[in-house]
Amino acid sequence: MLRPLKMQKVRVAAVKSITNELLSDLHNIGLVEVRKVPAGPFAQGKTVPIYDRISSQWVRMRTIKSMLGLRGGIYKEMGVEQALSEAEKIQIAEPLKKGHDQLSALNSELSALEQKLKGAKKLLRFGNVDFSAASSKYICLYAGTVPSAKISSLRKSIPASCEVSTQVGKTEAVVLVLCGSEEGVTSAVDLVLSRHGFQPINVSDFTTPAATVKKIEGEIAAKKTELSAVERGISAYASKYGEQVSTLERTLAVWAERGLATKDFGFGDEAFILEGWVKDKDYSGLESHLKSRFGSKLHMERIEGEGSPTVLDNPGSTKQFQFLVELFSLPRPDEIDPSLILLITVPIMYGLMLGDVIYGLISFLLAGWMMGKVKKGGLGYEVARIWKFSAIAGIIFGLIFDEWMGLSSFQWIQFLQGWGLLTGITAPLYHGFSRIHNMGLLLGFSIIVGMLHLALGFLLGAMNEWHHSRKHAYGKLAWIGLEIGGFFLVTIYILAIFPAAWAAPAAAIFFVSLVIILWAEGMMGAVELPAILGNSLSYARIAAVGIAGVALAEVINESFLPGPEQGLMLLIVLPVFLVLHVLNAGLAMVESIVQGGRLNLVEFYGKFFHGGGKAFAPFSVEKFKQ
Repeated sequence: MLRPLKMQKVRVAAVKSITNELLSDLHNIGLVEVRKVPAGPFAQGKTVPIYDRISSQWVRMRTIKSMLGLRGGIYKEMGVEQALSEAEKIQIAEPLKKGHDQLSALNSELSALEQKLKGAKKLLRFGNVDFSAASSKYICLYAGTVPSAKISSLRKSIPASCEVSTQVGKTEAVVLVLCGSEEGVTSAVDLVLSRHGFQPINVSDFTTPAATVKKIEGEIAAKKTELSAVERGISAYASKYGEQVSTLERTLAVWAERGLATKDFGFGDEAFILEGWVKDKDYSGLESHLKSRFGSKLHMERIEGEGSPTVLDNPGSTKQFQFLVELFSLPRPDEIDPSLILLITVPIMYGLMLGDVIYGLISFLLAGWMMGKVKKGGLGYEVARIWKFSAIAGIIFGLIFDEWMGLSSFQWIQFLQGWGLLTGITAPLYHGFSRIHNMGLLLGFSIIVGMLHLALGFLLGAMNEWHHSRKHAYGKLAWIGLEIGGFFLVTIYILAIFPAAWAAPAAAIFFVSLVIILWAEGMMGAVELPAILGNSLSYARIAAVGIAGVALAEVINESFLPGPEQGLMLLIVLPVFLVLHVLNAGLAMVESIVQGGRLNLVEFYGKFFHGGGKAFAPFSVEKFKQ
């Protein structure tokens, strides 16, 4: 589990006559990632001769499926000739296209009629005005709407020779302007209306508003009837051909992928070869299956190869941390898989910084709520799973620190006793580690945690390098010695914690480690020497974030902790108290996530992780079944 699964490169040689059957078998088994066969005695592969026909029918089925409004589809294994024959018999593309063209035209007409009806209904307020008689060679009629606030100004600005009628609503007013058709008058009216935000209503074929509304409603009903008839025709095609079209589309998609796969094969006159990667544990089962299926027509063997894909193998309970690893970068096949390690280190960092029972419970509940609101398996869901798991560590460290929203358990008992509850308890149930009163000790502990974290990273780095370069592996281990020696030298000479007699062994460890680092890593090792001190001190943020959260919580408690003496002020104080603590919890959670992520993915990862692995992508039909 600490390393990706072992992979094996394979070569399969087979006679050409079993090409389609072998492709079908490998696709259904889904165990082999096919790779391009290198140049050699075999000719470069190409698509199967029938590929163009497959591709054409697949695209046609996909188009028909879209026009039928279908989604998904059930993959069904069938011979390529059978699939092509069934697809070619389905000749409904033209009538479906005609039906969709009719739908588009009818929807456009309906939209125009509905807009026209909307305008006509606005004019119902003007009763039996006949708009067909109100406009002539000598009279111009303007009908439309303006903002209600502009009606007064509009009336004052319209030429006196014009007649203005309005129906004013809360925000919009319907306006009729009747005037002579002289050019000067109409130009003045046009200018005034445009300045007042006039939106015209086209009344060119209107009679009375009521009659016009009735007429348009009749036209709309007729169009909807026509539209329903066309939709029923398309639905009839969907009922008759839908299942078959969906199945054929999926099946032909599978055969199209199979047809393309042969481009990576190598072909001779009578035979072909393919190469690829399988999980080592699956090799024997695959070989047995192919031998029993094709006998002497096929030969399979293990071969040496580079560029192996990566397959991580972790228990289901760690999948969210595997997701985090994959999100950052997939390990190379020969690297340590840090998923299980992050399962421990990420929650510890989060818990050490959050370190409050109530804030941890808030984290746990918020993460659970978030998991229920986002798509399962997506980025948000997996982040929420990590957050929820880490919240448990926040609760555990909260118990160790005896912190409950900035108060100890005994302080809460005293608070409740002030309200007449839990009387008789006169001493703390237990004494936790108070971060606010032990800042120096907490700071030192944080740096020690950091050094252990970095030492683990160097150890993992040595394990990664062991089979590639023992020299670099020794260099990684020497960094641990440098950490140990440096730690004791600082604590002896600066902090005076350990006896001076320990100085000589500590100095020896430090300088021997330094020599090994310079030997193994050269100038790059020398450049990195100051960085190790900075990396170690970076872990002081564990103490800083934790203390900041506690300090803010104490300020909130001192200012807003509700008490019985406050009387009616509790109605104000209690909500403020709760809201401020929720905000402080949110700030503490964000800081713990961000800073913990930095310590794990920058300081820690940099000591052993290279990444850049390529995910295993087997030739499989599974994706077509989803």
